[in-house]
Amino acid sequence: VVAEARRMITFEVLGTPAPKGSGRAMLIGGKARHVPSGSNVNRDALKSWDVAVREAAINAVEIATCRDVVAPMFVDTAILITIAFHMRRPAGHYRKDGTIKPSVPLRPKNKPDVSKLARATEDALTGIVFDDDARIVDAYFSKLWALPGREGATITVEVAR
Repeated sequence: VVAEARRMITFEVLGTPAPKGSGRAMLIGGKARHVPSGSNVNRDALKSWDVAVREAAINAVEIATCRDVVAPMFVDTAILITIAFHMRRPAGHYRKDGTIKPSVPLRPKNKPDVSKLARATEDALTGIVFDDDARIVDAYFSKLWALPGREGATITVEVAR
């Protein structure tokens, strides 16, 4: 879904949202090097999420602008970003009949951190939807439970007022 191509874009990404960790500096061969945090499993999940976000963003921008993506939609513009992450429910949330137990939390309150999910997603959008994530002047992030098979995110980027 795309609205007012020059002022706002909204689209959905299907996939498993993955966080981008902080990383750390280590001395390797006497030189300081950035070492990303996380395991190989986390790196694979992040790569998969990055690809899903980029593909959805490219498709949305092409529809909004009626052209191939050659430059980001928002360049040198203050923007507002809203991302609702749709997280998979654990199997333990369901009764044997497939209904949701009344005792489960209303919202995902465990890891991954919403800020780390947002970091990974913002990085994937850079160069496609906006030219630099430093342009984000206002942001709203949330984690919600997904319907089965609808894990991912709903992303809106718009010119900040």
